[in-house]
Amino acid sequence: MRLMLAAAAALCLAACNQPAETPATTEAPAIAVNAPTGAYTLDANHSTLTVRAQRFGLSYYTLRFNKLSGTLNFNAENPEQSTIEATVDVTSLDTPYTGDRDFDSELQNSSWLDSTGFPTATFRSTAIEKTGPNTARVTGDFTLRGVTHPLTLDVTYDGSTSPHPMGMQISSIGFSARGTFQRSQFGVRELLATAGGNDGVGDQVELVIEAEFTRPIESAPVPGNTTAEPVN
Repeated sequence: MRLMLAAAAALCLAACNQPAETPATTEAPAIAVNAPTGAYTLDANHSTLTVRAQRFGLSYYTLRFNKLSGTLNFNAENPEQSTIEATVDVTSLDTPYTGDRDFDSELQNSSWLDSTGFPTATFRSTAIEKTGPNTARVTGDFTLRGVTHPLTLDVTYDGSTSPHPMGMQISSIGFSARGTFQRSQFGVRELLATAGGNDGVGDQVELVIEAEFTRPIESAPVPGNTTAEPVN
């Protein structure tokens, strides 16, 4: 009996001496900021805007806008104090349609985007809220077809460099973002599906954004020949 009690006591002591388990976490570690505070310009050659909407309950039809511009006033010490403005050229709409119809032009007509009357859409940030080490919620005023409503984007900071790895004397910073809006709020009601139905195109539109911003490095030497980087 004494032997059994001694063994039990030893097991209890061993269990008490085990290190406490570290709670599991899926939060990514913070990515270092390697770009300075200042005004940045959108690199349109390395930025994309794609748009998705559900079509007759079958799939999400996806299209792209090819001409973007924008500015980022970046605060490296306090990113929540940064501001962003972006403009989309509505006439640069690009669909994958390969039929006889000019589907790009049809979506730009007055019942859809009305690119003749409103050739651009804009976004101007009004607030930035940090949601994680590399993520933030950016709220701003979104204007489409001359109508303005608030829009919230969930943004991920992907990284930054200064100078550019390809040898260019620029500071670069990149983000990925997603957001949704109701197209009916902006007067786009063509083929609008009934609530909960699959008899048209959905009201909810999803934005998927990949954006890079750059600025020249101050007092950088005049660059010599560099290897050209391919653009998308």
